[in-house]
Amino acid sequence: MPTAGQCPAPSASRADLAKLFSVLGDAGSQDRPISRERVRRLKAAVAESLDRRGRASPQLAAKLQRIERECRFTPAARTEFQTLLGALGLDSAFPIQVPVDAEPSWFRYVHPLKRYRSYAQLPAEADVVIIGAGLTGASAAYHLRDKTEGLRVIVLDRGSPAGEASGRNAGNFELLPENSVGTYDGLARERLHFLSRCYPAIPREVLRVEAERQASLVFSFAVRNRDRLRQIIEQEKLACDFSPKGWLYLAHTEREEQAICDEVAMASRQDQQVEIWSRMKIRQEFGFERGFIGRFVPGDGTYHPAKFVYGVLQVAVNAGVQLYTDVAVRRVNGASDGRHLIETDEGSLLARSVIVATNAFTRQLFPELDAIRPAQSQISVTEFAPDRCRGRLVTSEEGPVYFNQPRGDARDGMAPLLLGGGKDRPMRNPSSRRRSPQVHARLLELRDRFFPELRRRPFSTEWVGPIALTPDQLPAMGFLKPGIIVAAGFNGYGGSYCVAAGQAAADMAISGAVPDWLPEDVFSPQRLLNETALFFRETSSLWCYAASLCVQLRAVNRQVLEGLQYSSRALRSLRAARPRSPVLAQSSASDGEDGATRPAIPVSLLQSLKPFRGFSPEECAEILAIVRPRTALMGETLLTESSLGDACYVIVKGAVDVSFDSHGGEQLVARLGPSSIFGQIALLDGGKSSGTCIVQRDTLLLEMKHDACYRLLARHSPLAYKFLAALTDGVIHALRGSERQLTRLNSYQRAVRLPR
Repeated sequence: MPTAGQCPAPSASRADLAKLFSVLGDAGSQDRPISRERVRRLKAAVAESLDRRGRASPQLAAKLQRIERECRFTPAARTEFQTLLGALGLDSAFPIQVPVDAEPSWFRYVHPLKRYRSYAQLPAEADVVIIGAGLTGASAAYHLRDKTEGLRVIVLDRGSPAGEASGRNAGNFELLPENSVGTYDGLARERLHFLSRCYPAIPREVLRVEAERQASLVFSFAVRNRDRLRQIIEQEKLACDFSPKGWLYLAHTEREEQAICDEVAMASRQDQQVEIWSRMKIRQEFGFERGFIGRFVPGDGTYHPAKFVYGVLQVAVNAGVQLYTDVAVRRVNGASDGRHLIETDEGSLLARSVIVATNAFTRQLFPELDAIRPAQSQISVTEFAPDRCRGRLVTSEEGPVYFNQPRGDARDGMAPLLLGGGKDRPMRNPSSRRRSPQVHARLLELRDRFFPELRRRPFSTEWVGPIALTPDQLPAMGFLKPGIIVAAGFNGYGGSYCVAAGQAAADMAISGAVPDWLPEDVFSPQRLLNETALFFRETSSLWCYAASLCVQLRAVNRQVLEGLQYSSRALRSLRAARPRSPVLAQSSASDGEDGATRPAIPVSLLQSLKPFRGFSPEECAEILAIVRPRTALMGETLLTESSLGDACYVIVKGAVDVSFDSHGGEQLVARLGPSSIFGQIALLDGGKSSGTCIVQRDTLLLEMKHDACYRLLARHSPLAYKFLAALTDGVIHALRGSERQLTRLNSYQRAVRLPR
């Protein structure tokens, strides 16, 4: 079929039509059905008579549809003819079959690097070899391009770039993977679900802390990925149909609808750009008749993955990175000199570092990573559909289904409809291209539900592609062994992970160390080789879990502060929008003078405070035995910014103001009231306080010193687990507040198009 940009063809006259269909001869009679070969000849003839949009004239369309109704076909020829109708955007009179075309529509894009080889023969050695030229491998090559003066970087792919998962996905990028409903809170719940399933023997209090930490890491990683994706596209001026027009998630049950209402209301209070769309709004924007509301997130959207991959690879190749397509890697072995021997079907080469960006094919090279399991998605394209999405992504758990309408072929109110759905199917061979008739029927059902006017329209193409799943639904990124860097297992969220994963892999290949924003106990492929969770190994106390959460909070706060440096306008915006929600002070206080008032605290009063409501009277008594009550008068400074912490505090009565220095002035962060715990961040991670705490009115406090806190958490007793939960509640609250602040900052910068 012709593509956009070809010269328009004149309307077919009666003579032209007669000549065109002469290729059928006397086929189609009762005695001689039309063969598949004749349909293919007809298809070639039709291609010469289409307009520049690839559409048939009304006369040609009518003639084709009449042939389908009146002529006899062999079964294979009928499917071939129906696929031709689908490619032209014409309806069929017969049940819609799985189309003949099984190639992704992304593959219609042709680039000079498709069968590219930097040299005829593979070199004998390199500094860094990247296996796989998809989104991750291309990103790694791009981020290594500036190092090519001192390094030889080689990219190998057994086919063409973006030939597997990267070119066989839906072209979506979402800020929050595994989170179909809700904001950061929903992401934490999903993490807890996966961790509980993977590690049922670990106490739930520990998993809850770890889930919050991992949710924050996933969020920060996805923010980094989306920002880097946009940076590269804008900096390199890549024409990849980038469309960050938003993501609409559609509820399909009352329970899901209520969850959207609750969580979007919460996001609204935190000034996040997350919107509830009513049924009327959905109907106005998309024309869908829905029984439930939806949630719309600006900033997410779609792009052309193959164009992006080829674009960044071209930049890398221009800078000196070598690319070799159609080279299959058979195995990777250690060499006697400490390097790695990469055996291919064209010979072997040595490399100091190897980046394994093979996703669903990873366990073929490294059988020990059998936990990275391949699965199969199935996606269809309907041509010349009404352009209702207009660059926006739509998903729903009903089906489940996801669809968008790529921008490259959108014109005159029409665009291809790319739709995937049904559950991803486990598969043994990630190279399989076998399509499921059952999933095909499901795709038709889902499409016709959202686009009923397409009910008789055949698909022009329908393809399958491999994705890679891990047991805990997190990608495997890190060192498998010295010099072997794995970046795979993206669980169907390549658009949310791959660019940053390639950046991390490039950093590791150069430095030999894992970036601090990629904690090994969470992301390392080593976790897939151990039955015991890496975050739960060789620990003598619960201290490390609470401390790791504090470290993550500081990391997110650094991201916020880095973002603030880009624009004073962004700073003013965030000051105006900053919530007055409790945020933890991260400092300590002095012991106080001898003879300071130390009032007695009854057990019942401690139990009345929110963090201790689940504690028994005996447990409360035990807590009171290791804390020190103290009173603080209005105006007293309990701690100062940047001081080291050696105690944490619980407010029993009164209020404390928390502030920090901002461009020479004190900025109030929060006013803490009864039940608030503060000071534990600096106490746990050994860092400095980032805030100053001043008593707003006379206050009764409980003070727990470092040694007492450590001894309690080291016991791994039921009380220790309860205290861990109480201690980290405030950290979690502060972490979520910082995440939302980061979201607001990113939204603001997108709105004013600030450079990052």
